[in-house]
Amino acid sequence: MRVIDAHTHIFPEKISAKATIATAEYFDLPEPPNHYGSVRELVEVLDEAGIEYAMVFSAATNAHQVEHINRYILGECQKQPKFIPCGTLHADYENYVEELKWMRDNGIFGVKIHPEFQHFVLDDERLFPMFEEMERHDMFLISHMGDPRVNVSGPERMVRVAATFPKLRCIGAHLGNWGDWDLKKIYPLTQLPNVYTDISSAFSYVQDTAPLMEILHTYDPTHLFFGSDYPIWCPKKELEKTLRLGLDQQLLEDILFNNFAKFYHYKAL
Repeated sequence: MRVIDAHTHIFPEKISAKATIATAEYFDLPEPPNHYGSVRELVEVLDEAGIEYAMVFSAATNAHQVEHINRYILGECQKQPKFIPCGTLHADYENYVEELKWMRDNGIFGVKIHPEFQHFVLDDERLFPMFEEMERHDMFLISHMGDPRVNVSGPERMVRVAATFPKLRCIGAHLGNWGDWDLKKIYPLTQLPNVYTDISSAFSYVQDTAPLMEILHTYDPTHLFFGSDYPIWCPKKELEKTLRLGLDQQLLEDILFNNFAKFYHYKAL
């Protein structure tokens, strides 16, 4: 069975452990990180799990990091055929037209944002010209979604973005609202034709999966992707959990590979 992990983070070796631990501590997760975010480690665990591809990214915590991170991501993807590159932007970054062109020219067609760590809201209007440029050139957005303690990336914020830019394909990660599995809040997301989601960090630590399964089945079944949220969670363990969900075989194969392969139409996977 073919598998694409559509949600992994990588960091330079010298800061990978520090960055990973800081993320786990921020979200007050119930167990320590499974891994520590280095490229070498991710390649090893993907090989062990039999995962064919992984989309990799890292969010810029300030505008000055944008270009450095994008070139780091590209460099690692050029060395690792398993990696699919995804860039980053920041609300304070001004050179976005040129940077988005550079991304496209170098085979980077997506942008990851993480509002909690980047200190702006998902629907910050400073981002709107960037989203408009991405929409114009058929690029996609992936954003962390949800944090019960703050409201910077809740479903209503992605609804505003996706409705304002109806041709911008948006991936609202973590089933659309990490840590708050209220279908009433997530439902409007599931009804937008340009909104997709991944299952990363959703089934990782909950005991009662019934609310999550209800959310999963509310989305368009072609808009669901597998993701592990490496390095916090282990791709092999997350794949095993997904295989145990009891999904219909065709839906399982679509979530694990087919849906993202079709979504990522820029090259054959």
